[in-house]
Amino acid sequence: MQRYQTVRPEDIEKIHETSLKIMEEVGIIFSYAPAREILAKGGAKVEGETVYFPQGMVERELKHVPSSFTLHARNPEKNVELNTEQTTFVGPYGSPFVLDIDKGRRPGTLDDFIKLVKLCHMMNNIDIQSHISCEPGDTDVNTRHMEMVYHTLKYSDKPLMGSVLGYEAAKESIEMAAIAHGGMDTLKDKNVIISIPCTLTPLSYDDKMAGAIIAYAEYRQPQLVNSLCLAGATSPATIAGSIALQNAEILAGIVLAQLVNPGTPIVYSASGSSTDMRFGNLSIGAPESALFSLVNGQLAKYYKIPCRISGTLSDSKQVDSQTGYESMMTLLMAQMAGGNFILHAAGILDTYNCTSFEKLMIDDEIIGMVKRIGRGVAVNDDTLAFDAIKQVGPRGEYITHKHTFTHFRKEFYQPILSDRARVNQDGLTIEQRANARWKKMLAEYVQPAWSADIDAALRRYIEKRK
Repeated sequence: MQRYQTVRPEDIEKIHETSLKIMEEVGIIFSYAPAREILAKGGAKVEGETVYFPQGMVERELKHVPSSFTLHARNPEKNVELNTEQTTFVGPYGSPFVLDIDKGRRPGTLDDFIKLVKLCHMMNNIDIQSHISCEPGDTDVNTRHMEMVYHTLKYSDKPLMGSVLGYEAAKESIEMAAIAHGGMDTLKDKNVIISIPCTLTPLSYDDKMAGAIIAYAEYRQPQLVNSLCLAGATSPATIAGSIALQNAEILAGIVLAQLVNPGTPIVYSASGSSTDMRFGNLSIGAPESALFSLVNGQLAKYYKIPCRISGTLSDSKQVDSQTGYESMMTLLMAQMAGGNFILHAAGILDTYNCTSFEKLMIDDEIIGMVKRIGRGVAVNDDTLAFDAIKQVGPRGEYITHKHTFTHFRKEFYQPILSDRARVNQDGLTIEQRANARWKKMLAEYVQPAWSADIDAALRRYIEKRK
C-alpha cells in the first residue's frame, strides 16, 4: 500500500510520456544481438545496436505484465505472494566485503556467505533469500553463481534469487532451482526463482543482462528489471530527469521480457540516487535516494506492477550513528512508497560494498519497527476502550487493567536489541548486542529438510559444468 505521494498524478503522466519519447527518439542500446532480433520482430526500429521503441509497442507489451504472482519456496509454508499491496523483505545483495566486530572488514568468503544465508533463514522478518548475500571470493568465478544457488537452496527453504551474469548463468540458476522443486516440468506452473537484471545506465543493456532477461522469460520466471542511475553522473542532475531516463530503461527491459514470453512476471525495480559531487560517488543514504523511491513507487502503481525498492541503506563504512539514521530513513520511505519487494532489507554498508553481520541484526530491529508502523492503528469499539476508560476514571491507572493485558503484546512492538531500560543493564553497546545475537542464532541454527538425492543431483549438475 502506498502511503505517500511526492508528485501529483499529472506529474507521473509527464514522466511516463517523457520516457516514451526517450525510447522512441533517443533509443536504447542493446549490444546482445538476440535481444535486438526479438525487439525488431516485436515492432521496434533497430539501427546498429540502438533500438527505438514505438509508443504503441511499449503500451501493448505493458498490458501483458501480471499485477501479482506467487514465488514458491522449497517449503510451501514460506511461499511469497508478490503483488502491488503487500510488502516482502529480502536479504543483502552483492557486497564483495563483509564486516564484523571480531575480524573487521575483509573480502567475503564462502563461509561468510553460508553464515549470512543461515541468518537470513532464521530471521522472521526476511521473506526471500537474495542471490549474493555476499560475494564468496574464494570460489571459482566460473562456477560461483552455481555454488551460491546450491548453498542457498541447501541451507534455507525460503524462496531465492538467481544469477543474471548472462544467458547461460541465468539458465543454470533456473535449472538448479527446478531440480530442488522436482524437475523442469515444475516451471510450467511455478515461479521457483527470481532475478534482477540491470541496465547499463545511461540507456543501454549489455550482453549479460539482456541474455538473462531472455533466459528467465523463456522459462517464465519472474525478474526485477532494474536501473540504478547516478543523478549528475550517469543521468541528469534533476531527479525528474533521472527518473524519466531510468523509467525508459526499465520499460525497455520489460518489453523485451514480454516479447519473449507474454505474461512473464515482473517487479518494477528502480534504485537510482544522487552522486556526491565532492567525490564522484553514488550516495545511497542521501535524502534524494528516498525521493527516488517515493516517485518510483508511484510509477509502479501507475503501471499496476509490483515494485522493488531498496531497504536499510547506508554510505557509512562502519556501524555507527550515520548507519542508523540513513537506514531508518531509506527503509521507512520504502514502505511509505508502497514498496512490495524490499531488496537490501538488512545488512548493507558502504554504498552496497559491504555486508555487516552486526548491521544485519540491527536492521532486523528496524524492519520490525517499520512493519509495526505499517500495521497502522485499528479503530473499533474494543480498541477505543471506552469501557476501560470509564472503569479506571480520572487519576486511575491502566497497567493492571485487563484491557491492557489483552492488548499490549499485539499493540506494542517489543524490540530485541534496543535499550529502553532506565539504566544500561548489560553495559553493552547495540553493536555488541548485535554481535552476540548473530552468534547465538548461528549456534541455534537447524538446517531445514534437505534430500540427499537432490543434493547429489545438484552437485553432479555443478561438476559437469566445471
